[in-house]
Formats: sequence, C-alpha cells, structure tokens
Amino acid sequence: MKKALLTTLTLSVFTLLYAADTSAGAKLVDDTCTACHLTSSSSAKLTDGKMGGPPMWGVMKKIRNKYPEREDRITFLVDYAMHPSEEKMLFPAATREYFGVMPSMRDKVTDEEMRQIAEYLADYHGFK
Repeated sequence: MKKALLTTLTLSVFTLLYAADTSAGAKLVDDTCTACHLTSSSSAKLTDGKMGGPPMWGVMKKIRNKYPEREDRITFLVDYAMHPSEEKMLFPAATREYFGVMPSMRDKVTDEEMRQIAEYLADYHGFK
C-alpha cells in the first residue's frame, strides 16, 4: 500500500512539473513566436500584408523530417533561433526568398527561455 501511494505521489509530482514546463513553453511561444508565425487556427499575424514567417506547423514538419529524435529537434531549434543563417534553413529556395532569414532571438529571450520554447515546439504537431 505504501509503495503504491509513493509511486502515485511521485508520478503526480513529475506530471505537475512537466505541465508547468509545458505551460511556460506555451506561454513563451505565444509571447514571442506568434509575432511572425501562425501557431493556431485563430492566429493571424501579418507583416506588410504577408506572414512574417512560415506557419509553425510547417516549420515543425520540416524540423521533424530532418531531426526525428526529440533532443535533436530541440538542439536545432535553439541553435537556429539564436544564431539563424541561410545555410541552416530547411525550406526550399522559394520559401527562403519569400520570408528571408529569421531574425535572431538572442536579444528577445534568454537561453533558458529559448530552451523552454524548443522543448514545447519539439512536440508541436499543428493547430490547436
């Protein structure tokens, strides 16, 4: 009985900690990424009559295809967002020409915040 209770309590604590981290990542995505990227069916961010960046579902599809392992997706997201370059882009030339290279997030988020964003996005599969 004690062992079952201890196991239940341990799982509950880890679940709450994971939910808190996910919520923090989701809030950071809403606060930063939605300035340019569509992240839900109700977001409509336009810059000069066009989206500032590709929709997040498209971005994450490209990243998942290139990096099937979750930790590799997180590493790529952190590196690209903090130090973007044309060489690192995963989109074809037409998409690159349309949107350009993403501006660096170095002055907008801390390394820890970028990690939280990347962890949340690593599991992102599309519109909510």
